[in-house]
Amino acid sequence: MSPCGSEPYAYDDDDSGHGDWPTQVLRRTCPTWLHQLLSGAEWTPDPGDTRFGDPAWSSNPCYRRLHRTYWTWGQLALAAAEAPYLPAWRRQQVQFLAQLFTDALAPTNFLLGNPAALRRAVETRGASLVRGAGNFLDDLVRRRGRPTKTLPGTYRLGSDLAATPGRVVYRNDLMEVLQYESQTAEVHQVPLLLVPAWVNRFYIFDLAPGRSIVEWAVREGFTVFAVSFRAPGPEQAGLGLDDYFLRVPLRALDVVQEITAAPKVHLVGACAGGILTAATAAWCALEDEERVASLTFLMTAIDFATGAGNEKSPAAEISLMTRFLSDRSGIVEGEKIGLMFDLLRSTDTIWQPLVSGWLMGERPSPFDIWAWSEDGIGVPRVLLEQMLNIAADNTLARGLLRINERTIDISTVTQDAFVVAGLRDHIIPWQTVYKSAQLLGGDVAFHLVRSGHVGSIISPPRPRAEYRTSQGGLPLNPQDWLAGSATRHESWWSAWSRWLAPRSGPRIRSRTTGSDQYPAEAPAPGRYVRSR
Repeated sequence: MSPCGSEPYAYDDDDSGHGDWPTQVLRRTCPTWLHQLLSGAEWTPDPGDTRFGDPAWSSNPCYRRLHRTYWTWGQLALAAAEAPYLPAWRRQQVQFLAQLFTDALAPTNFLLGNPAALRRAVETRGASLVRGAGNFLDDLVRRRGRPTKTLPGTYRLGSDLAATPGRVVYRNDLMEVLQYESQTAEVHQVPLLLVPAWVNRFYIFDLAPGRSIVEWAVREGFTVFAVSFRAPGPEQAGLGLDDYFLRVPLRALDVVQEITAAPKVHLVGACAGGILTAATAAWCALEDEERVASLTFLMTAIDFATGAGNEKSPAAEISLMTRFLSDRSGIVEGEKIGLMFDLLRSTDTIWQPLVSGWLMGERPSPFDIWAWSEDGIGVPRVLLEQMLNIAADNTLARGLLRINERTIDISTVTQDAFVVAGLRDHIIPWQTVYKSAQLLGGDVAFHLVRSGHVGSIISPPRPRAEYRTSQGGLPLNPQDWLAGSATRHESWWSAWSRWLAPRSGPRIRSRTTGSDQYPAEAPAPGRYVRSR
C-alpha cells in the first residue's frame, strides 16, 4: 500500500532522469487527499487512528487544526519518500525512515499536544505528571530510555509462561531439545518438532496456559518436541549459518527420530525458524532422505523478492550495520534486536507505551506477548549478517543458498505444507508469506489470520477466532486468492489438528519422555531459556 492507502503506482519508462520528481510524486501519489487539501474541501480524519481518539481532537478548533496540519505534513513527507529515481531497496529505506520520523513527531507524543494527558494532569492535580516523571527516570536507568511495555517480574517461567510439563532430552552448546509429556493414552505416530526464530525465546510456542500451541497439540494427541536456543556467549561469536544448521535443526531431527523411532517428523517453523525448517526439508531432499512428513510455516518468508529486478545488494551496508550493532565480542544483543523490531511498528511498541507511562503516569497491564517480546536473545554477528544477506539476495528462493558447501534448492521440497500468515503483520506482510508458499511443491493449505505477526500464532479456540482460507489452490496474484477465499469461524489451531491427523500415521501407545541414548533430564522449560 502507498502512504495514503491507495494502490501502489507504477512509474513510466520515461520518468527516469526527466522532469521534476517532487512534482511527479505529488501528481502520482495520493491524488484524492492532495486534491482535497488544495480545494479546501472538508477534511475527515482517519477514524482508525486511535492516537487522535480523544473528543478534543474534533471539538476543539486548535487541536483540530493541529491534527490537520500534522496529517498534511505527514502525507507530504511519506509521498516524497516515493522518489522514483531511487533503487527499490533504497526507496524502502527512505519510506521506513519517513514513517518513523512522522510517527515520532505526532503531537500526541508531547504533553501540550495530548489533550488526554493534560486532562489527566488536571484531574489528578499533577499526580499523573509526577508518576510519569518517575516512570521516565526508571526507564532511563533500567531500559536506556525505552518505554516499558511490561513490568519485570510479572510472569514467571515454568508457571505463568512455558508451563506445559516436559523434559530436556538433549543439550549442546547452541540449543536444548524439549520433549513434552503425553497427556493422552494414545498418540499419533508422527511427532512434531517446533523450531523458533533464532532471535526469539522458544516459548512463543508455549505461552500462558490456555494460550499455548504446545499445550494444544499435546492434548490433541501429538508427541511434541521444541528447540530452545541458548543465548550465545563470546565463544560462539564466530558461528554462522553452517554451524547453526548442522547443530540445531538437523541435530534436533536426529534426536526426535531416535527417541520416537518415527521414520518421519512434522516440522514447524515460525518466522526465521521457518527458513531453517525449509532448508532442513530441502537438505533432506538433497540427501534423498524421506525424514520430513509435512511442513508448517507460521509467518515465514522464503521469497524476499521485491519485483524490482536485479539490483545491487546492500551487502556493504548490512556488514556495517551488523558491526555497529554487535558488541566487542561479536554478539548482537537481544535488546538491540528487539529495538529494531519495535521500530517497525513504533506507534504501538514505542510511542503508545511512552504516552501511557510518561505522559499519563500509568504502568502497563500484564500481557504475555509483551513479556515474551521483551525477553530477547542475542545472536552472533556472523549469523545475523548472513541471514540479512540471504533476504537481500533472495538466495533461498532462487535456489542459490549454500550451506556446508552444498546448494539448497527449495523447489525440491514436495511435502504438504500448512501455512499461516497475519493480515496485520508489520514484519512479514501476508503477501510475502503467500509468495513464499507458492514455491513449495506439495499441496499447500494457506490460512490468513486477522492479527499481527505474533498474535496470529497465539490463536486458541475462542468465540471470535476466525481465519480465511480457500480450496482453490494458490493463484498467482494474492488478491485473487483473497477474493476467492472464505471466512471460517474457528481457530486455525483446530484446522491444523484436522490437517495433521491424516498425515500422522496410526495411533500408538503414548510415549515416555527420553530414551536410553537421550534420557529425560531437567524439567521444561530447561536451562537455556533463562540464559543471558
